[in-house]
Amino acid sequence: MSSVSAEEISDEFDVFGAEVNDEQLLKLQEMCRSYNLDAISIVNHWMAFSSSRKIGLTLESLQMFDREWLPKKLLGSQQKTPQPKRTKLLNKDTLGSILDDQLDVVGSYATPEDKRQIAQSKRQLTPEDINNSNKRFVGYNRSPSVKSVFSPTVKSSAGSTPSGKFSSRSNAGDIVQKFGNTNVSSWKGDNHGVSVDSFGSVPMVTSQIKYMFQKMSEKGYVLNDIIQDMSTILQNAHGIEEFTHVALPSQESVTVAGRVCCDSIGRLNSQSVLLEGSRETSSGQCISLDLSELLHYSLFPGQVIACEGVNNTGTKFAVKNIFSSVALPFPGKNSKLTGTGKIRMIIGVGPFTPSDALDYSPLAELLKTITRDQPDICILMGPFVDSKHVMINNGELLDSFQDLFIKQMEEIGRATKDSGCQVVIVSSYRDVHHYHSVYPQPPYHIPEYNPDGSKRSHVEIDLTKHLKFVSDPSTLCVNGVVIGLTSTDILLHLSKSEISVGQQGKLDRLGRLAQHVLHQHSYYPLYPPAEDVNIDYELWEAHAKLVVTPHILILPSDLKAFIKDIDGCCCVNPGRLTTGTVGGTFAQIEIDTDLITELPLPSSACVGQIVRV
Repeated sequence: MSSVSAEEISDEFDVFGAEVNDEQLLKLQEMCRSYNLDAISIVNHWMAFSSSRKIGLTLESLQMFDREWLPKKLLGSQQKTPQPKRTKLLNKDTLGSILDDQLDVVGSYATPEDKRQIAQSKRQLTPEDINNSNKRFVGYNRSPSVKSVFSPTVKSSAGSTPSGKFSSRSNAGDIVQKFGNTNVSSWKGDNHGVSVDSFGSVPMVTSQIKYMFQKMSEKGYVLNDIIQDMSTILQNAHGIEEFTHVALPSQESVTVAGRVCCDSIGRLNSQSVLLEGSRETSSGQCISLDLSELLHYSLFPGQVIACEGVNNTGTKFAVKNIFSSVALPFPGKNSKLTGTGKIRMIIGVGPFTPSDALDYSPLAELLKTITRDQPDICILMGPFVDSKHVMINNGELLDSFQDLFIKQMEEIGRATKDSGCQVVIVSSYRDVHHYHSVYPQPPYHIPEYNPDGSKRSHVEIDLTKHLKFVSDPSTLCVNGVVIGLTSTDILLHLSKSEISVGQQGKLDRLGRLAQHVLHQHSYYPLYPPAEDVNIDYELWEAHAKLVVTPHILILPSDLKAFIKDIDGCCCVNPGRLTTGTVGGTFAQIEIDTDLITELPLPSSACVGQIVRV
């Protein structure tokens, strides 16, 4: 393996928000050479080591890492010590204490004899079993859960015991990152009112959509159209005369275009890259790519590229150059530019509760900031009732998911009703109360009637009347400022799939991931998508494509929060309002509407900061 550069290691640490100095980078480079590791592997091993030992990044801890962790994980012991006879853990008593939904997990580690015993023990729960809460909610290393912990009679908006770690935080209000000259900025809104509309002719997804009726032929047409459309854009941008069949043998240099694919199940690597051509130019055929001559490249499955090279045998294409993709133009002046001056915006992203309690204190703290500063627009992105929360997964919630969501919307409506702030609520596929499990995701809807059939009061309806619910993704026009947003974590999904060699311009890894979204003209360019993202490609074609490069692009992610200038677009990852049991971050943006359509780089008209809740 070639030597790993300090920049590559630094970029990988930057994804986790960790600082690393020059002396530590030298030590990490030395370990990469010793154990034949790349930058991603060494950083992943370090994160596992530091998390298990709960130690920070120092030269001494790196030496311990080199001495105690890497030899054990990578080299193994030369002589295996005899293992004592395994005690039989699965019997009638232990099986009775395991949750039914845990049996499959336990069974995956069991012996064939144990698996037969597990199969015999599986049964349907009777009403008596369900009422026996001590037996139903007790498993390995679990104490009995009491459903009354979540009580709708508690005054807290979520009705749960507050999280101690969040309430005892000492870094509330700290500025994590700044963008532009924030010294002359005021985050208090002018209360001049803003209009929020869908941009251009792009229709917003509605709750009346029909999905799960996708035909494979229709999906194939959409995927082929993606290659065709991007190939045409690349051809015009680089003056390419014509594209050749990807699998046609040629002794001369030719140019081909297609979608990047992986030749097997697993993460893409330099030896497994395929290029799938379109039906029109290549009859849909694929060819393996030889990337050994390239000094730098950044690829991910689903990316449409054009490349130049030689295909001597018709079985492998030796790539000499990959043509850089290009972003769409920025929107021109908009007739809906009704306000002049500056717009202040706050962006908060769920989950809005700590992972150890259904306590919406982080959301309450954000609402205090909104009430104090009274921004012109506030964008709140789901999940609000997170399907990944442990208490929701364990069934410890007595209220319905819809009731819990409506309570939060009423709290948001009550706090912002008279503030002059336009509140935009963005849906998320992680919200368990939302029955649409599809991307693009329709907007939320607050019904007129309660689940018990009673009609909601006029007071309750008025609290949420000023909230604007939009789909995921959406392209919005706010007083002439075009804002693109998606609550799906495309940055994290790309980071798990992308391979990158060499330095890609001046952008770090996070900036490069955001640039992929802009250059592929899609809010979700990854194909195949992540396992938990269910894409309907006919809906994707209608609602998830970028028609222009937005002035501001909001891409919330579990990765490190940032505000960056990407090709003139102000790209924002506000972070999540909670990360585990502790408080997270939100973003504040100030936009000069008089300058944003006049400057060649709209990001120059934006000022922002990432703030801890």
